[in-house]
Amino acid sequence: MLEQFEAFYLIVKLKNFTKAAKQLGISTPMVTRRLAKLEETMGTRLINRNTRKLSVTEAGEIFFQEVGEILQRIEHSKNLVRNLTHEVIGTLKIGIPITLNHLYLSPEIHRFIQQYPGLNLHIVNGNHLLNLLDNDFDSVIHCSHLPDSNFHFRKLGMWSKVTCASPGYLAQHGKPQQPKDLAAHNCLDHHDNHHSTWKFQVAEKIQEVYVAGNLKMNSSIDLKNAAVNDAGIVYLPSFTVHRELEEGNLISILSEYQPPCIPMCAIYPSQQFLSKKVQVFLDFFTEIMAPVLKR
Repeated sequence: MLEQFEAFYLIVKLKNFTKAAKQLGISTPMVTRRLAKLEETMGTRLINRNTRKLSVTEAGEIFFQEVGEILQRIEHSKNLVRNLTHEVIGTLKIGIPITLNHLYLSPEIHRFIQQYPGLNLHIVNGNHLLNLLDNDFDSVIHCSHLPDSNFHFRKLGMWSKVTCASPGYLAQHGKPQQPKDLAAHNCLDHHDNHHSTWKFQVAEKIQEVYVAGNLKMNSSIDLKNAAVNDAGIVYLPSFTVHRELEEGNLISILSEYQPPCIPMCAIYPSQQFLSKKVQVFLDFFTEIMAPVLKR
C-alpha cells in the first residue's frame, strides 16, 4: 500500500507518470499499475488521464493532501529511527548478573553517563536471557554457553571457576591436594547448586565432586566475603574473586584441576540493526572487564 501511495503522490506532484517513475526508480508501466491498484482499493478514480494531460479528481485532491501528510510522518519516523541507530540517544535497557554489576559496572557507570548525556540507562540485575525479547532488553550479559545458536551475540572474553580459600582457613585446616580431598573440608556452596557438586577436570575428563558444608548462600559476593573471613572453601567465578586473589586475601587451590573456561557474551535481539547506543555500551563494558577476562 505504501508503494501505491508514493506512486500516486509523485504523479500528482510532478504531473507526469514518467517523471514519477524515474524518481521512484521503476518503469512507467509499473507506476501506472500501482495507481490502478490504489484506485481499485479506494473504489474511486483519483486521476483522469489521457494521451495529452492528466487531471486530479475531487477525491484525488483530498486524498493527495492526506497522503502527503502520511508520507511526511513516515519519513519523520524513519529519521527518528535512524537517529536512534546512529546516535547515542534514547533509552538503553541492559540485563546483567548482580555480581558483574556490583563489582565492575556500577563503580564505573558514572563515566558512561557523563560521556552520553542524551541516553537514559536502565540496568536490571539478574539473569535475563529468556526475557531478552519479552521484556524489551537491548542487550543481556550472559556468563555461560549459549543455549540457542540463533542468538546474536558478542563474545566479551572467557572466565573460569576458581576453587579458593583464605590463608587463615588453609593454615588451620590444610590445603586439599586433589578434588576428592574436599570431602574433609567445609565447602561454602551456592544455594542454587541443587546437586551439591563442583566440576573438575581429572585426567582430561570432567568429574563432578560432591561437596558439603555448613553454609549456602544465593550470592557469589556473599560467599566470597565469607571465605575471606576464614569460613571455608568456595568455588566461584574468576571475576568474582579476582581482586581477593591478587591481594592475597584468597588463595587459589586445585588449579591443576580447573575445568575449561566459559564464555561471557553480550546477547542482543538483532545483529543487522545493532544500534549505536548498544555498541558504545558494549565497548565500554568490554573495556571494564578486560583485566579480568581471558581473550
